[in-house]
Amino acid sequence: MLCGIDIQESKASMNDQRNIAPYFIPIVTPSPFLHTQPRSKLPEEPDEFDQREVDAFYDWRNDMFFRRFDMTGMGTVDFMTARRTYKVWLDDYGTPSVITVADPLFYWMDLNGNGRFEQELGEMWLDSYEDGLTGNEKPYDNSDLQQAPTNIPSWSAPTPKPQIED
Repeated sequence: MLCGIDIQESKASMNDQRNIAPYFIPIVTPSPFLHTQPRSKLPEEPDEFDQREVDAFYDWRNDMFFRRFDMTGMGTVDFMTARRTYKVWLDDYGTPSVITVADPLFYWMDLNGNGRFEQELGEMWLDSYEDGLTGNEKPYDNSDLQQAPTNIPSWSAPTPKPQIED
């Protein structure tokens, strides 16, 4: 929104007065995610052992716990969540036991129904507060991490000065 000052002149009993009245001009800016479909309301994550859960696994490479769901009943995974973990250990049978943060950090939703989660199409969201679905989730964009760095400074070791012997 743009805010400015409107200066209006009026004459009252032979004295010039300047009335200063604020004016507001609303400016609508386009969404930075115009290439994406409108954000659908993310579904609530089903409870543990819900029949819609297709798979759940711990990924030790990024220390996160993933859950994948078939929310539509069409036989394909169309929703996924990922949580940070507090503690992981192996039980007596070698199966990882995981204690996680209460709410997911990432959400994926297959908006176009092609069976893949495509970040570039706006199908991945970040909940940086990890507070559940409160409306503060934002489309996740890591495109800046995918580009090669520019203007890499070059460095070379300094040349030692020759020692002068007395």
